[in-house]
Amino acid sequence: MGLFTAHRAAEYEKVVQAIRELQQLSRQEGTAAAVDGSWKLMRHCFDKMAQGRPWYAEMTLHASRVSFGMHATLGQWFFAACSSLSYSTAVAVLEAQCSKRGEPFPEELLPDLQMMAEMSVEVAHRAGVPLAGCLVAEALTGRQMGDRTIARETSDLLSGGDTVQRLRTLRSSLRAALRQARNAPSGPAGADTVAALRVMADDMLVRDLDTTLDNLSKGHILSGSNTVSAVLAASKTSRTVVYVAPGTASGAAIRMDAPDTGLDLCTSIALPGLRAQAVRDQLERMHAVLSSDEPRKKVRDQAVRDAHAAVRDAVWKPLLDAWPDLSGARVALVPLGDSARLPLYTAPVDDTGAPACGLMDLTVAPSGNALMFAGAWPRPSRIDPLVVADPWFDDGAGAGPIPFTVPEAREVAAVHGVKPVIFREETTKAAAGDSDGGGERLRGLTGPRGPAAVPDAGAASRELSDLMASANLIHLAGHGFLDPHRPLDSAVLLGRPLPLSALLGHDLRRGTTVVLSACHLAGIGTRLPSEQLGFPAAMLAMGASSVVAALWSVPDAEETVGLMAAFHGELARGTPPSAALGRAVSRAAAEGDRPTLWGPFTHFGA
Repeated sequence: MGLFTAHRAAEYEKVVQAIRELQQLSRQEGTAAAVDGSWKLMRHCFDKMAQGRPWYAEMTLHASRVSFGMHATLGQWFFAACSSLSYSTAVAVLEAQCSKRGEPFPEELLPDLQMMAEMSVEVAHRAGVPLAGCLVAEALTGRQMGDRTIARETSDLLSGGDTVQRLRTLRSSLRAALRQARNAPSGPAGADTVAALRVMADDMLVRDLDTTLDNLSKGHILSGSNTVSAVLAASKTSRTVVYVAPGTASGAAIRMDAPDTGLDLCTSIALPGLRAQAVRDQLERMHAVLSSDEPRKKVRDQAVRDAHAAVRDAVWKPLLDAWPDLSGARVALVPLGDSARLPLYTAPVDDTGAPACGLMDLTVAPSGNALMFAGAWPRPSRIDPLVVADPWFDDGAGAGPIPFTVPEAREVAAVHGVKPVIFREETTKAAAGDSDGGGERLRGLTGPRGPAAVPDAGAASRELSDLMASANLIHLAGHGFLDPHRPLDSAVLLGRPLPLSALLGHDLRRGTTVVLSACHLAGIGTRLPSEQLGFPAAMLAMGASSVVAALWSVPDAEETVGLMAAFHGELARGTPPSAALGRAVSRAAAEGDRPTLWGPFTHFGA
């Protein structure tokens, strides 16, 4: 072992031992006895890393997490928020080091990233510096799909003069505010104050802006984990971006507006009803009913109504009470953690029952970074549709057919004047089972009934991807399978199971709209939900601008056919996909269609 390697190992062991001692002190004498030591250790490691010693990144990561936990436990929000910024900076440095060595990011650290991403937004709100929450959220979420986007994307479409000017104006105003803060007689330089935290967050944003504008001057911008992504997303899509995050004691929402709106760049509110455990409990109750063999439609419908009411009370009512201008506006929600599994798009905003997607032009995005690239490409001037359907699963073995996919495909194709691709025809009328007596025929599978491995999945994905590459509006109707523990094994079942991992090897035409009329495919992995691993994030990373998918099982019924036909009718009239789905869903809700039918659908992207 060389001297340098030995020195690094010794330093690392010192930090590990210091953390053990602090944790033991906390257990024996209480958190208050150890919290100052945790802060000093974190600052020591961060300063070493900032002085050009990137190998201190992992030590900074561990020390920052301990400091964050202790300060958050004591309600010392300034120190907790600073620790979260230190943590996200260490993640970026460690990620760069791994990339330089050609190694993956250490998987054992991912659960910590999950915890920090979920808690940091609430902490930043409580500290009074919401921008810090955006910085951490963008640094810690959607990393795997972000890597896929980087591999795909070198875009000069974000370098228009209007974008550059907006970012330069924002940078100038932030620099002026930073100078004023640092020159003030009681300035925050070196002081542990909320003002110092604001300076720190603004300074990090200025550095991000410097990097972005430098890339733009060279004619391109690469996706990355920085807050400028959310600023660009708000600007390019003309949407207000709202991060929604569950918390331990209370959730929080952070709002970001484009620099030229005249509004504050970043504001925040508490969401008292969006506690992390309450979100998980609500999801478990709903999915326990929807995944059971319960045949009664009323029971399923009530489970969805209960989930909608919970989202209304925990999210939409406080959002619109604090920011009533969101009603009727263009809004992008970025849900963090398990909140991404909630029916945010279709939940009502008040007691009238009107879905949120009908009262505003609403979309959901895995991150500000994903929204930025989804909005980077212009919508196609003409529609080149591809409509595909398969009413069977595994040639009929292992699950029943879903015959209404065939008339759905024909009606959707007829809207656009093309012929659908039908993998297999449903010939037995008795196979259709959406009656009250026989239970519902659902369009998807979860758990152990999922598709077995298929040797030629790669060939099948190439066949379908060749068809998809020729289209800019893709409608896929069939069975869907979500594997929540291995989300890249989730599959759309057309002819044979096509795993998400295989489809990720292909690209889509830029600006494509993808409609997944199958069960569960809006779902994400549950082990690390902040990674947002699933079909929506993957399709956006592959080049789509819009993805429509369902969070749970969809009845195989005539009403589903009508909903999809209404949506495509709006698209054919030139309505943007997010508003088109919102209108179709609102119409179905107003006409009394069951909430299990329209409730799961969500629009993702720009």
